[in-house]
Amino acid sequence: MNRIERRAAAVFLVIAAGAAVMAMDIGFGNFMVPGPGFFPFWLAVLMAAVGLLYYCRSRTADTAPTWAPGALTRPALAVILVLVFIGIIDSLGFCTDALFLLAAWLGIIEKKPWKVVSMVAVAGTALLYLIFVQILQLPLPRGLLL
Repeated sequence: MNRIERRAAAVFLVIAAGAAVMAMDIGFGNFMVPGPGFFPFWLAVLMAAVGLLYYCRSRTADTAPTWAPGALTRPALAVILVLVFIGIIDSLGFCTDALFLLAAWLGIIEKKPWKVVSMVAVAGTALLYLIFVQILQLPLPRGLLL
C-alpha cells in the first residue's frame, strides 16, 4: 500500500507546486506589502511541506493500509452530492437545492431517520436563507421555493 501512498503524496506535491507558481504569477508582493498571491503562495508551501512529510513517512514506515476497504464510500458520496448541488443550483435555486442537499446528506450519508432529516433540512434551509439572503443580502439564484 505504500506505493499508492507515495503516488498520492507526489500528486499532492505537484498540485502544491502548481499552486505556488500560479500564486507567483498573480503577484507575490513582499512581507511589508503583500500582493494577492502572498497568502496562496504560503499556503502552497505549507501544502508542499505536508506532501513531502507524507511522502517521507510512506517510504520509511511499513504500515497497514491507511484506508480500510469500503471506507471511501461516504466521502465519495459527499463529493458526488456537493457536485450535484453545484450543478443544479442555477436551475432549481438556492433554497430548493439546499433543502435537497441537506436531506440527501442526512438521509443517505449520515443515515438519520427521515423524521429528523425532514425537520433538520427544512430548519437548515430556513436558517441558510435567513443568513445568506436576508442578513448578508447575497444575490443567490432564485428558484422553486424562493
